[in-house]
Amino acid sequence: MTRFKIIGNNGFTTEDYPEPEVWAGVLKRAGLAEFEYFADHLEPVLFRRVIRRKSEFFEATRRTIADHGLKVWSGATARISYLLNMLNHPYADMRAEALVWCKAFVDLTIALGGRYISGHYDVIGKRDLAERFDAAMQRIVDGLVALSRYAARKGLDAIFLEQMHRPQLQPNTIERAHGLLDAINRRSAVPVYMHLDLGHAAPVFDDPAHGPRDKDPYAWMAERWGENRIVLVHAQQCDRQASRHWSFTPEYNVRGIIDARRSLEALASSGVEEAVIALEILFARGTPMEMIEPAIVESAAYWRQALESLGYVRTPAGYYEKAARPGAHS
Repeated sequence: MTRFKIIGNNGFTTEDYPEPEVWAGVLKRAGLAEFEYFADHLEPVLFRRVIRRKSEFFEATRRTIADHGLKVWSGATARISYLLNMLNHPYADMRAEALVWCKAFVDLTIALGGRYISGHYDVIGKRDLAERFDAAMQRIVDGLVALSRYAARKGLDAIFLEQMHRPQLQPNTIERAHGLLDAINRRSAVPVYMHLDLGHAAPVFDDPAHGPRDKDPYAWMAERWGENRIVLVHAQQCDRQASRHWSFTPEYNVRGIIDARRSLEALASSGVEEAVIALEILFARGTPMEMIEPAIVESAAYWRQALESLGYVRTPAGYYEKAARPGAHS
């Protein structure tokens, strides 16, 4: 039977609110004790000396996380890792440097107490997409296998590979996702699990291989992925036109296609042992904190209420599990 966890993501403050006490306070007041640490807050190569030396900002970050009773669940790759070709660059020397970035990202995550890394690690160039697609897919496999070996040495539990929203970012279909996960896990040193984003299924318009089932976020959630032990879900409200990263407030729930209760039922139908719902709610640059915090607090409450309406009860470990039926025996 599937158990659930709701966690946060601190990507809602990077440029406007870099101070850790700002996002930490919001997560705490939203009841999101665990969260994904967005790498844009502490870019792991550009600010490598801050991390290695554990200098002022690093220590302020770690202290603030502890003081607010929070815990890093995973490091989240954020934006840079798929704005550059990274592990899918056509030149080997560039891929080697991208692997250096990924390893530094693992180091950051471990230093902050995280057990996983999540997100995406490359983008396929247009010529490779059109002429050398199989070779590009193999580079994803090879790059993540190499990263998995480093992750294992550092004590990371697993890597999550995110489903994406255009053909240059793979996987973007259910079939390709299965193929990549199977190929990676045949050789990987730590498990590589599926990372779903609820806004990445519907708005794919430029890929003939992306069929009606691939456009359905509920089909992705109901799918059985590999050993089906754990799946990470980036929860955002969205429509069929774009990955919006809207909040789960009445204003956007009317406009959006994601229903929390239906999502939880789809995930449970897959038989996955553990489903982690990470609220990846983002805002336009310049949005005041007075607008950000209530939206995140309300979104977290929306998902908790959906779990409770389906009979899930929060355990001391922070999971939501089905309440035992009266008179049932273990």
